[in-house]
Amino acid sequence: MFLRNTILFALILFLSSSAATAQGSVAASSSQITAASMPKGAERILPDSVPVEFGQAFDKLLAEGQGKIEGRDREVLAWSGNYKTAANISNLTNQLQKNFRGAGWQYEALERNGDLQVFSLIKQGSPNRLVLGFFVPGDDVLVCALMEVVEGVTESTQSVAPERTVVDQPTKPDGSTQPIVVDADTQWINVMGNEMPPMPDFPKLAPKPGRVRGYVKDSTGKPLAGAEIGVRSSYLAGYYSGSQGKTDANGYYEFVVPKGSAHYYNAGYQINWGDGVAAVSLHPADGSLDAFVTMDGAVENFVMLPYGITSRENLQQYSHLPATFYGGAIFLGWYGVEANDNNAPPLSVRMGSTLEITLIPESGRTFVIRKTIGVSNGFRIHNIPLGRYQITIKLNGKPVKLKDDKKYDPLFGMSPVEANGTASILFIPDQAKASMVGPQQGAWKWLDIGITPQ
Repeated sequence: MFLRNTILFALILFLSSSAATAQGSVAASSSQITAASMPKGAERILPDSVPVEFGQAFDKLLAEGQGKIEGRDREVLAWSGNYKTAANISNLTNQLQKNFRGAGWQYEALERNGDLQVFSLIKQGSPNRLVLGFFVPGDDVLVCALMEVVEGVTESTQSVAPERTVVDQPTKPDGSTQPIVVDADTQWINVMGNEMPPMPDFPKLAPKPGRVRGYVKDSTGKPLAGAEIGVRSSYLAGYYSGSQGKTDANGYYEFVVPKGSAHYYNAGYQINWGDGVAAVSLHPADGSLDAFVTMDGAVENFVMLPYGITSRENLQQYSHLPATFYGGAIFLGWYGVEANDNNAPPLSVRMGSTLEITLIPESGRTFVIRKTIGVSNGFRIHNIPLGRYQITIKLNGKPVKLKDDKKYDPLFGMSPVEANGTASILFIPDQAKASMVGPQQGAWKWLDIGITPQ
């Protein structure tokens, strides 16, 4: 009863308002956690906009696990529409279940309380992955909330391990790369630390009443033509109207904005990426995006960054998520056991072992990461400068078998899908259309690689 009342309360206050979802959400073609495609009209509620009641509901699910599970990444997806009838609710939830199964997940319905349905998703692999979630409808919105969990967590490891940030990776006297050393308790790292690419210079512009204007460049100062910028304005009773524009050959944009209080909801640029395309989020050159009154007008310049932190606030609250960084992300998973487990399967990874990951780009900085295996069965590497890399992974000095565990798209990820020790990787974009990307947010999914000893 607690879970249902908590979520329905949050729906009444927040998600039943289409204006609220527009302000604090982005279109979602797929789930970040499960990689399953989402039915048409899905909106991902941005982390800063998720009501606290959802966190309370997730915490309640964890508490019911009596310390045997630990929560990891969370995601809240919503669909606006008419969900007053059981048929409409069933149509959407059945489609979601089908999409989860299509992405390789086993779906199991758990507790049900009125219209609220709790469920679990299991994906076989090394290690297996477990996601807890729930569906809950309001009259005008249906929500699917997801939380990845890890089983078998002991009392001493239930808190999230701190992030290890690396400001620089010096070279040895012989010119080789100095390894980044990661202890057993650290579960993710940001390889670029607080380093940001250089910001180009922009011409000075004065605001024009009723208009937004500015320039878009890459980090080298090259103007970007065709970047898409969108602004939403609220003038009457919380309803939003928006307008969009594109940059010209000089990287300049200017367009009229509807009357009211306004904010930027879209700032993206499409790049060629491997054999496909990727939509990259743009960074405000001054580091912040403030709401403004359209009567005054606004000037905002944007930069496309190959790596870097989206904002200090995101780093503080969501340092474990790829959306906090402009660089690419990798998740490594394995089946871990105690060091002295005599009954362990032959392909398991023992605690205390040393995992060495080498990332060699086609051009740019090489990274070598040495990670001591702890109680966690996974390790995340964030904010890797964009590009194609050769990845080599060794366990205690010996090559391991690599497998791309979740292929979002055959154009991206690891090649070949299964490899012995070394493979080529290309980070996985979250979107292809520049008009679907919000400003100041990472636009890359985890590249999920399972590893097993040979």
